[in-house]
This record gives sequence, C-alpha cells and structure tokens, in this order.
Amino acid sequence: MGLFYRVCQSSAQVVSHALWDVRVEGRENVPRTGPLLVTANHRSNLDPAILAAVLPREAGFAAKQELFRVFGLGSLIRALNSIPVDRSNVAPSTLRRFGDWLGSGKALIVFPEGTRSKDGNLQTAKTGAGMMVAKFAVPVLPVYLEGTGSAVRKIFRRGRVRVIFGKPYTLPSGFAGSSYERETLREAARIVMDAIRALRDEAERPWGTGLPDEGAPARSTRAAAPAAREPNS
Repeated sequence: MGLFYRVCQSSAQVVSHALWDVRVEGRENVPRTGPLLVTANHRSNLDPAILAAVLPREAGFAAKQELFRVFGLGSLIRALNSIPVDRSNVAPSTLRRFGDWLGSGKALIVFPEGTRSKDGNLQTAKTGAGMMVAKFAVPVLPVYLEGTGSAVRKIFRRGRVRVIFGKPYTLPSGFAGSSYERETLREAARIVMDAIRALRDEAERPWGTGLPDEGAPARSTRAAAPAAREPNS
C-alpha cells in the first residue's frame, strides 16, 4: 500500500468512526490479495471514502469523469487510484485501464448503479457494470452500505453507518467469452445487484438472523447472488 494512500485511509478511518461510529460486518470475507471487483450500492458522495477507509487493502476507483474537472479534487482522486469513466458510454480505453489494474492483482471499487440513489432504494445496475464483471472474470465482492445517505445529518445526531461485506463470487462460466450482447450484460448486471440486495435483505432481518458486528456472536455471512458461484467452487 502506497504511503499517500495509507495516510489518507488512516485519516478517513479516524474521521468516519468519530462522526458516524462506522460498524463493519463481514470483513473476513475480503480477499487480501489478488484481483477483486468491489461492488457497492451508492447513496452518498461520502460512499467511496467510507468504503475505502474500512476496506483492508488498497483499491482503485471507477469515478465519473466530471469529478476530475473539479479544481483540486481531480488531482486528489487521481493520486488515490481513481480512473475516469464516462457513465453514458464506457470507452474501450477505460476498460483497458480497468483490465490493467485488475491484471496487476489489485482491487477496484465500482458502484454498479452509476449514480446515487435519491430515495435509498437499490437501482438497476448499468450494463457497463455487467460488462466489467463478465469481461474480466475476477472475483466480485458485494458490499452493502447502510446509513450513508443521511451521513451529514448524522454528524449532529450521532447516527450510525454500517458497511457489510458479503462473500466473493464469480459469474457462471457461461459468461466467459460471451458476445457481450446487451441482454447478456443486463443479466450480469442483475447478478451484481442481486448479491448486494441479498446483503441488504439479510441485514434488515430481525436481530439474530443478520450479519454480525465485529466482536459479536457469529451469524450468517452468506449473501452471494443465487445465480453466481463462489470462487473455486
């Protein structure tokens, strides 16, 4: 992990825990090495920072290209491994950069919905997210972020944010080498969101049936998409 990234991550950890008492669940599910697509729901501009703060490894980010035009912010996020993305049309050059990053054994954080959810409901994943998981055929780590949509208000009300890591999975073998027709990409994108939705549904069950806080008695950490499979299974 680079020094600048480590410093920023440590700072984000201190701030996020101080302001929002961030609780992390399922951290043991995160592979510490090897290529990894980290896919999470998107509620707030704070999501990338909060997720990166608690992810136990360095990661890159797929970030909308508009952010790179903001004075100061563009330079910062470039230094933190962000790769600009045109959300309306993922360019082949962008996919090559993603492939190079993953090919070097690194983790890449992606928000499959492509934009923040205004009402908190999970949205349909963009087909670009489906193309990424189908094309690169690397383990996918689903993450559910809870409470980040009202994170600013919670500064004053001491609210809590939860980050829930599910078990990594890979797409069924039939997606490898597919023609990437739109329907195929939609199906891959659906699998990605189903894995995140499974985490949300399990987290919202009554106490005793969801995921554990770190240090709490173990509960289920099984929350991968039904149509996907765990690596090496």
